[in-house]
Amino acid sequence: MQWSQIKTLFIFTFLILNIYLSIQFMNKQKLADLGVLEHRQSTFEELLESENITIPESLHEESKERFISVRQRNFTDEELQGIEALEDQKTVLVNKNLIVSQFEKKPSVPDNFGEDTEAIKEVLQKLIAFPEDFTFWNWNKELNILIFFQKENDRPVYFNQNGILLVFLNDNNEAVFYTQTMLDESGEQQEPRKLIKSVEAIEKLYNSSELSFGEEVTFVDIGFHTRVPLTNGVQVFVPVWKITVNDERNYFVNAIEGHIFSSNELDFLEESIELNIERIQEMKDEKEMRSDILKFLNVKLEAINRGGTE
Repeated sequence: MQWSQIKTLFIFTFLILNIYLSIQFMNKQKLADLGVLEHRQSTFEELLESENITIPESLHEESKERFISVRQRNFTDEELQGIEALEDQKTVLVNKNLIVSQFEKKPSVPDNFGEDTEAIKEVLQKLIAFPEDFTFWNWNKELNILIFFQKENDRPVYFNQNGILLVFLNDNNEAVFYTQTMLDESGEQQEPRKLIKSVEAIEKLYNSSELSFGEEVTFVDIGFHTRVPLTNGVQVFVPVWKITVNDERNYFVNAIEGHIFSSNELDFLEESIELNIERIQEMKDEKEMRSDILKFLNVKLEAINRGGTE
């Protein structure tokens, strides 16, 4: 056999050997990475167990999601006709984007409202425009206000002044009036991004000392939260994991970047009431209605201020 043929055979043999060794190395590396991941997850579960912290057995998961960009909705004349046709209420549209509606027959809100999904749907269907676009958030008993957040892509947009429905109740738990703003249809931003898993979001809370001994993660869900403030009429929302602890504290973890932030409901309501007062003062018609609602809102605002100074 000639030397050139022998040399070619050696080169070919070594090439096959290198490919085989590379494949073996990559397989071992994958197994090692998987072992590290399993060890990390196991370690976190052990930490939770040692701290007597419980989390849901089955966690909601999403793999990818987009940022979305949204403008505030200005209602059309046709939509306004439908809004004004709502029964047993006097409705005014302020600056084309704020619905203010006062009930002529004040509907009662049952004590278990918020726990009864059907009761929530019934109230929305009967009383407001675009009921399918909102989801119940909370009944703030301190101020006696029902809070509903608008949905985008069938997910709630948390704590945004441009997509909020507030129903104001009197001392007898009767709905006196409501204010409503809406976001327009969303525009997608960029390509879908990979989301961190919900258990990783919980781990970030634990590592930030937001979970204490004996506490329980009672609910985990995904929605949107403001990432970029209103610019040129457009807001950008980021997907977030909403994590509820002990059925009372809510945290939001950026599902792409992992940042933790919380929203204070009372601060949000104070800002909402101040914005409503500012807008309703611009109502040119229905002066008696404007006066009644402004008095009601100012009483709520004073209640917040008293609570903050005590």
